[in-house]
Amino acid sequence: MAQNRRGRGTAGLALSIWIAGIVGGQAANQAEHDKILAQKVVEEIKTAHTEITGLELAAARSASEGCKTIAATEANEVGQKCDEDELTAMKTNKPFVEQEKDEFDVTLPIHDSAGTIIGTAGMDFKAEPGRTKETVTRQARQIASELEKRFPSREKLFEPVK
Repeated sequence: MAQNRRGRGTAGLALSIWIAGIVGGQAANQAEHDKILAQKVVEEIKTAHTEITGLELAAARSASEGCKTIAATEANEVGQKCDEDELTAMKTNKPFVEQEKDEFDVTLPIHDSAGTIIGTAGMDFKAEPGRTKETVTRQARQIASELEKRFPSREKLFEPVK
């Protein structure tokens, strides 16, 4: 029997790779099954709006639970506690806009169908000639409006993807 450099037979290595593929596929299927609607919508909005380089939604599942990122284009952001951007947008009910060296960061409150704030949407726009705080805020408001149509209630944010 042929041996690889770790001393395993090639048949054993092939079996290990086959098992890893099955387990990896099951993990991917489980992750898709566990996905909430907010994450699915974030991915769809990001695909539809190439003008944004990143998108995240922050909310609290209930009044007793703290605000955190519940969906994002960058997986490592999910679960992070709300910071100044989100808290300010929710407190003031106005956009919080930061202009950084190479991008604009716009965070807006998201409202349910009754007009109650249920979370925030944070969007990143690449700094390009002609882009200003006003233009990115206008674009962000349009995207936030699309999000609000998809989430008529806080519960809808956390609804499992079917």
